[in-house]
Amino acid sequence: MTTEGPDKRTELTAGLLFLQWMLLYLPDLQFFSIQTDNGEIPASLCYFFSLVFVPLLAINIRQRRRLVLPPWWITGLAAYVILYAFVRLPRYGLSNSILHWLFGAYLLLVILNVGQALTREQWRRLLEAGTICFAVLHFVFLLWNWRTVWRLLSGYFMGTMGGYMGAILPSLTRGGRNLDCTWLVLGGFFVTGRKKAVYVTYVLLFSFLGSSRVGVIGAALLILWTLIYDPLYRLTKHNAKWYALYAVCMLAVLFGSGGAQAFLGRNLFWLPAPAQVLGIRQTGTSSSVQYLADTYGSAGAALLSGRAAIWKMVPQVFADNPGGYGVGNAMRVMRQSYGFTGYEDVVHNVFLQWLLDEGFIGGAWYIGLGLAFLRRQWQRRPRFFAAPFDGYFAVWFVLSLVEFHGGEALMIFVLGVYLLQMASEQAGEKKRYAA
Repeated sequence: MTTEGPDKRTELTAGLLFLQWMLLYLPDLQFFSIQTDNGEIPASLCYFFSLVFVPLLAINIRQRRRLVLPPWWITGLAAYVILYAFVRLPRYGLSNSILHWLFGAYLLLVILNVGQALTREQWRRLLEAGTICFAVLHFVFLLWNWRTVWRLLSGYFMGTMGGYMGAILPSLTRGGRNLDCTWLVLGGFFVTGRKKAVYVTYVLLFSFLGSSRVGVIGAALLILWTLIYDPLYRLTKHNAKWYALYAVCMLAVLFGSGGAQAFLGRNLFWLPAPAQVLGIRQTGTSSSVQYLADTYGSAGAALLSGRAAIWKMVPQVFADNPGGYGVGNAMRVMRQSYGFTGYEDVVHNVFLQWLLDEGFIGGAWYIGLGLAFLRRQWQRRPRFFAAPFDGYFAVWFVLSLVEFHGGEALMIFVLGVYLLQMASEQAGEKKRYAA
C-alpha cells in the first residue's frame, strides 16, 4: 500500500466525522417523526448519516483486531441506564430517551475506534470548523426570522416585552434559545485566533436577546476562561484598557437596545426601558404574559412556570421510588401521578434527572463523575481547567445543574475526542516512564 492511500482514507474519515459533528447541531433535519405516549421519536438525518461509519468501524476492528471501549466509568453508566430501562419497562414504559443513550454509545465507539486515525491537530480543526459553521448558520437563521427578532427588540426597547418573551425566538437546535445559547457557549472553547472575539460577541448578544440565564452565565464563564488561558486574549496591563473599552461598548449596546433591562427585569430588578427614559409613548401594546397567552394559548403561559415547579416535586417523586423510574420516565410520572402540567420533557438538571430515572445509583454516579473530573484538575494544578476540553466540561457541569438530561449527542461527541486525547497522554506518559 502506498503512502497516499492511508492519507486519503484519513481525509475521508475526517470529512465524514466533520459532517456528523455538524448534523448533530441540526436535529431538526429529519425525514419524519413518530409520536408516542412518552415523547416524539425523530428520524433525524444525523442518525441515518452515522451508518456510514459501520463499514469503517468494521475495517478498523479487523485491522487492529480489537474494539476500543470507553473507560469502565462510562461503559458501566451506559450499560446500567440501558438495561435498567428494560427492567422498569413493564411498569413505567420505555421512553424515547433510551434512543439517545443507544446512539451516544454507538457514537463513542465510532470516535474511539475510527477517530484514532486523526491527529490532535486534525481534531482541533474539525471541532473549530464545525463550531464556526454552526454559529454562521445560526446567524443566518436569525436573519431568516428577522420579523421575530425585530418584534422582540422593539418590545425590549419600548418596555412592552419582558425577558420571558425571549422564548418566542426560533431555535436551530430544536431545544429553544437556551440550548442554542448553551451549544454556542460550549463550542467557544474550540474557537481560536482573532475570530474568537467576533464569536464571543455574537454569543453574548444572542444570550441577551433571548434573555437566557444559562447563556449569560455560560458566556461569562467562557470569557473568564479566555482571559485567563487563551494566549491571544490573556488579560494583561497592556490590553486592560481595550477590554474596558469593549465592555463599555457592549454595555451601551445592551442597555441602549433594552436587552439588558429585559434580562435584569426577569432575574434581578426592574429598570426603565430606553423608550421610557426618552419619553417615547407606547401605543398598541400588551403585556408579555398576555402576548404569550394570545399567541400560544395556555401552553404559552406555562412558559412562565419554568424549572422551579419541576424541582419542587423532585423530593416527593424520589422518596416514593428511590430505585428510579427508568431513563426518561421522570417527567411522564410527574404528569400522570403528581399533577404536573408544564410543557417540559426533561428535569433541566442532570443530577436530578439521573436521580429520578436511575435512582440513587444514578445520582451517586453523577457525583462520582464530578469528583473524578475535579481530581483530574487537581492533578494539573495550578492550571485548573486550562485545556479547552477541561474548560468545556467544567462549564458543562455548571450548566448541567439547570440544563440537559445527560445523554446529549453533541456532548458525547466531544467526550469521545476528550477520551482519545486522555488515552494519548497516558500512552505518552508510559513511554516516558519506560525510557
